[in-house]
Amino acid sequence: MDMDSNEFQKVEATMKKFQLLLFIAIVILALFFRFYQLSSVPPSPSLDEATIGWNAYSLLLTGHDEYGYHLPILLRAYDDYRPALYVYLVIPFIKLLGLQVLAVRLPAAILSIATVIATYFFTTVVFKENKNKYWIGILAMFLLSISPFHVYISRLGHEVNPGLTFAFLGALFFLLGVYSKKSWIFFLMGIFWAAAFYTYQSEKIFIPFLFIVLVSLFWKQLWEKKKIFILSVILMTILSLPIVVTSFSPQSLIRLKGTSVFTDNPLYTQTAKQLLLDKQNHNYVAEIIHNRRITTVEIFLTNYFSHYNPIWWTTNGGDEQFKIPGLGLSYWWELPLFILGIFFLLKSRLPISLKILPLAWIGISFIAPGITTQAPHAMRSYNILPIPQLLEALGIVEIFSLLVKFKNRYALVGYVFLILLIFIISVSQLFYDYFTIFPIEEGYQFQYTLGKSIAYIDSQEKNYRKVVISNRNNAYQSYMFYLFYTKYSPVLYWQEGGTASGGYAEMHQINNVLFMPVHNIKLENNVLYIGNYGLTPNNIQIKKIFYGLAGKPKLVAFIKK
Repeated sequence: MDMDSNEFQKVEATMKKFQLLLFIAIVILALFFRFYQLSSVPPSPSLDEATIGWNAYSLLLTGHDEYGYHLPILLRAYDDYRPALYVYLVIPFIKLLGLQVLAVRLPAAILSIATVIATYFFTTVVFKENKNKYWIGILAMFLLSISPFHVYISRLGHEVNPGLTFAFLGALFFLLGVYSKKSWIFFLMGIFWAAAFYTYQSEKIFIPFLFIVLVSLFWKQLWEKKKIFILSVILMTILSLPIVVTSFSPQSLIRLKGTSVFTDNPLYTQTAKQLLLDKQNHNYVAEIIHNRRITTVEIFLTNYFSHYNPIWWTTNGGDEQFKIPGLGLSYWWELPLFILGIFFLLKSRLPISLKILPLAWIGISFIAPGITTQAPHAMRSYNILPIPQLLEALGIVEIFSLLVKFKNRYALVGYVFLILLIFIISVSQLFYDYFTIFPIEEGYQFQYTLGKSIAYIDSQEKNYRKVVISNRNNAYQSYMFYLFYTKYSPVLYWQEGGTASGGYAEMHQINNVLFMPVHNIKLENNVLYIGNYGLTPNNIQIKKIFYGLAGKPKLVAFIKK
C-alpha cells in the first residue's frame, strides 16, 4: 500500500509539473500571437488608434484633449463621447516610447494576456467539482490564445480590450469571493467592474445584467457574506458614479442615439402605414400586432438572434469587420465542440448555478449589440469571450474521459492525434492568414496609404502656399491622422483653436493644411492637393501616387496644371 501510495504521489507530482509547463507554453504562445510584429500588423493605426494616441499625447503634455477639455472622463473624439480610461492607460507608454502605434497597442495586448491567464482560473472555479478541472482550464486558455476573434481585437489599441479584461476579472473575483474564505476578494470585483464602466460603452449594459445573473444564482452564498459583499457593491457604485452620471448628459447620449437600432428605423414607418390600414379595416388583432411597442421588440429580437448565426461565427464572406481573411470569429471545428460542451455541462453534476452561468453569460453578451446598428457586430459581442472556449474545452476533455472508460487504446490515440493535428493546422493557418494575408487584403481598413501621403506632405508642404487634403474615403478623418503622424504639438494646436467639432464630415484646418473634399474643388496655384485616386478634378499635374499593400492606387498628390 505504501509503495502504491508513493507511486501515485509521484505520478500526481509529475502531472502537476507537466500542467505547469503547458501553462507557461500557452502563455508564451499567447504572447507571440499578440506581440509579434505588433507595430506593423495591422499595417498602420486605425482611426480609433490615431484618436486615442494623439489625445493621450495631448493629455500627457497639456492635461487637455483635442477640444481643450481638462482630464475628461469621456473622450469626445468624433462626437461619439467614448469612455476615456484607455486613453489614460496609453499615456505611460507614449511617455516611454513616444507617439507611435506600438505605444497605443501595447496596453491592449498586455491586458489580453491577463484575460488568457484569468481564463484558466475562472474555468477551474466553474468546474471545481470536475476531477479534470485543471485540464479543462489548460485547454480553455489555449483555445483563447489561438482564437481568431481574440487575437484580432487584442492587437488593436482600442478600449474594448480593457472592457473585456476588467469585466472578466470582476466576474472571476466574484466567484472567488463566493467560494473562498477570503471575502475581501469581493472588493477586487467592485474595483474591476467599476473600471470596466470607464472603458467601453457595451460594459454599461453587460455588467449590470451580469451582476443580476450572478446575484440571482449565488444569493445563498452571498447571504452568508452579505456585509462584505454589500460594502464591495457600495464601493463599486461610488467608483462608477462619475461615469454613470456623465453618461446621461445630453452630449454623451449622442453616441447612443447614433448607434441605436431604434433611431429612424424604417420598420417603424412600415408598421405605421400598416397600422393605419388595420384601423381602416377594423382589424383589431392586426392593430395589436402592428403596435409600435411590438415592432420595437421585433427589431431587438432580430438583431439579438442574428448573433447566434453559426455561419457568421465560422466564415468570412470577405471584408467583414474584425475577421481575419480566410477565418471566421471562430474555427469551424469549434462549433461541434461548443455544442458538445453544452451537452456535457447540462449532464454534469455541477450545481445548477454553475450550469446556468456559462449559458446566461452567452445570452447577456448579445444584449448590447442587439440594441445597436450593424448587427451582428463582432466588437460589441466581445464580452462573450472566453465562455465558448470554456465549453469547448469541457467537450474535448469529456470525450477523452469517455474513451478512457471504454479502454479502446486505438480510439484514444486516434482522438488525441486528431485533436493535436487540428490544433497544429489551426495555429499555422492563423499565423499565415493574419501576418501574411491580412495586412495586404485589409490594409485599406487601416488607411495605410493615408500615412504615406502625410509623410509626403510633411516633406513637401514648405514648398507650397498651403496644402489641401481630402477627408473622404481613403482619407477619412485625415486631420487626426495628420496630428498623429506629424506628432503635431498639442500646445500649438490648442493655441490655434483645437478641434471645433469632431463631426464625421467637418472641415478642419491645422496651420496651412486644410482637410476637406477635393474632388470638385476649384484649384489654386501653388497649392498641393491630396485626393482619392480616380476622384480628382480635371487639368491636374500628378506629383505622386500612393499605393496600398495590395498594389492598388488609393491616393494621389497633385497640383493645378
